[in-house]
This record gives sequence, structure tokens and C-alpha cells, in this order.
Amino acid sequence: MLYDLTIVKDHYREIAPISDFKLSRRGLLASTAFLALATATAVGPTGSWAAAGVSAEQRLALIRMARDIYPHDDFLPDEPYVAVVDSILKEAESSEETRKLVMDGLSDLEARAKKIHGTSFAAIADPNKREGVLRSIELTGFFQKFKGGLLMGLYNNKALYPKFGYDGSSWEQGGFMDSFDKIGWL
Repeated sequence: MLYDLTIVKDHYREIAPISDFKLSRRGLLASTAFLALATATAVGPTGSWAAAGVSAEQRLALIRMARDIYPHDDFLPDEPYVAVVDSILKEAESSEETRKLVMDGLSDLEARAKKIHGTSFAAIADPNKREGVLRSIELTGFFQKFKGGLLMGLYNNKALYPKFGYDGSSWEQGGFMDSFDKIGWL
């Protein structure tokens, strides 16, 4: 977003010359820590997805794929999808079989997207075109791994029950007769 800074020009002060700045030990440590954190972030990926051998672009494709498999764009943020993708990538970090499944599946997904649409999967703007690419891999182990992880990670997540209009287990209270009236997304 661009902002018009001319409306606040009266609030700007003239910048003091460098000789007027005094740096305390605490200030030096704080700025050094911030610089180290910023450098670590800029230099390369961290986390289980990097350890699994997945680049930031590939992780983005997986998150896009997750949102396309179970699309709840109108009321569900990215965090639950990211958590599921990262948990599968964490599993890939310790399991060579899962790592191979993810890497081969990603290669296949990207190859199909490039062949059909001439671009990477995440760059395909039309959700119907992305769905077409996903339908071409829906019987693969790669797709099924993420579909199963998402099924449990989204719909079995008690923190997300209210977003889906689900009250939780009802047998302890004798059942909920009006639960279906609360679900607006079906």
C-alpha cells in the first residue's frame, strides 16, 4: 500500500548529525541482535521445511495446494494450512520415504503445471486451472498424503471447530438437535 507522506511533512524533524548520536552498550547489543536476526532471515530458509530440502517457492506451492484441496478462503486463515504443510515437511525431515514422496510429488506437480499452463503451480491465478492440475495428480501418494493430513489437521482441530460451526462431541450432552442450523458453509 502506498501512503501520501506529504500530509505528515510538518511532523518530521530535521535529522541530527551523526556526531550527536551516543550509543550505549544496551543499544549496541540490541542493534547487533536485530541485525543478526535480520541477516539470518534474509540469508536463507530455516525450519523443518528447509531441513526437508524444500525451497520457499516449493513451500508456497504446497500451501497453495493445501488451500485448493480444502478451500475455505472466506473464513479460514493461512495458519492452519501452514501448520499441516509444515508438519508433513517435519515428517519428511526424519523419514526418507516421506521426503522422497514430497520431493517427487512436488517435481511432478510443477512439471504438470508448466506443461499445461506454462508457469509454476503457485503462479496459476485461476483456481479452476489449479484444480485441473490437482485432479491430474489426485490418485498419487503425494496428493493423498497431503489430503489426509489436511483432513485431520483442519477438521479434527478443536481450535477450528467454532469456525466450522461444529460444537464438538455431543454424546456427553445427549446430542445437539440444532447443530445443522449453525453450519453456514455447507
